[in-house]
Parts: sequence; C-alpha cells; structure tokens
Amino acid sequence: MYWIKNGGFLMYFILLMSVLGTGVIIERFIYFRTKEKNDFSDIKPVLRKYIEEDNVKGAIGYLSNSKSSTGMVLKEVLSFWNKTNTTNIVTLEEKAREAALSQIPLLERNMWLLSIVAHTTPLIGLLGTVTGMIKAFQAVAIHGTGDAKILASGISEALFTTAGGLFVAIPALIIYNYYNRKIDEIINDMEKGSTEVINYFRR
Repeated sequence: MYWIKNGGFLMYFILLMSVLGTGVIIERFIYFRTKEKNDFSDIKPVLRKYIEEDNVKGAIGYLSNSKSSTGMVLKEVLSFWNKTNTTNIVTLEEKAREAALSQIPLLERNMWLLSIVAHTTPLIGLLGTVTGMIKAFQAVAIHGTGDAKILASGISEALFTTAGGLFVAIPALIIYNYYNRKIDEIINDMEKGSTEVINYFRR
C-alpha cells in the first residue's frame, strides 16, 4: 500500500499487471511441470525397443501414458499407421505436422498475456514518470520553489511508478523468454521424434 499511496493511481494498473503476470507464470509452470516433464530423450529408448520388435501396438500403449506433446504427436503418427498400414512417407509427415500443430496452442496458451505484462508495464511506469514530473513542475509554477515538499511529491510519484513498472516487467520478461525457449525445445522434440519414427517406415 505504501508504494500505491506514493506512486499515484497508475500504480493500480501496475499492480493489476503484476497479478496477471504472476497468474500466467504459475499456470504455465504447473503445465510444463506436469505435462511436459518427459522429453524425447526419455521416450526414445523405450519407443525404439517397441518399434524394433515390430510391436507398434505396444508403442502406442506406452505413448498413451505420456502426457507430453512429443508423446502425443508420436502416438498420433503410430496410431494412424496402425489403422491405415500406409508406408507413404508424405502422408505420415503430414499427419505428424497436423498432430504437432494441434499441440502448439496448448504450449503457447496465455503466453500473449505474459508478453503484454512484460512489454506494457514499463510503459505504464514511464507514463507515471511523465505525469509525476508534470505535477512537480505545475506545483513549482503555482507555489514557487520555496517549499521543497511540493516539488518532491511529484518527483517521488514519478520514481515510484518507474521503479514499480520495472520491478514487475523485468522478471516477467525473463520468464517469458525462458518459457519461449522451453516451447521451442518441445517443438524441436516433436519434429525430431516424428522424423525418427517416420524414418523407421522408410526401410
């Protein structure tokens, strides 16, 4: 409350952004922690064993227990092959691409909100800086420079909003870029995993 009291009404917007950003960070952390904890390097040894034994149904059953995006894509490819028994590589690649595209919205869910927080909050802080300085100079124009408290009040508001905006934006931007990196790694896993599985049918 001290920061809000001294930072002016724009601090409420910064507070709202911090709550929104924190909510997205927690939601994405839970998602990646529970759904994407197994990457392709974890799945690959077991999957290879099933495929080398020509036990595609066993591989599908194994992948059914995987909650990861990579596991879901590989399951779709193998299930499609099991149903159609097609060895047409182009068709299998299209199926893999279709399955991967269906997973990407789940990976990127709410990331746009975190991006807004990371990129908009510093601007709100900057706006607070401008309005605070305007107040300070207006006070000087009206009351003169005899009372330093009048000038200090506006400058204080400017600095509080600037600091508040940066305090929220910096960790949001760091975590936003970390999550984007995580998403890129998962997409790369999906592509690599589906390519390796489809290459099996080239033989």
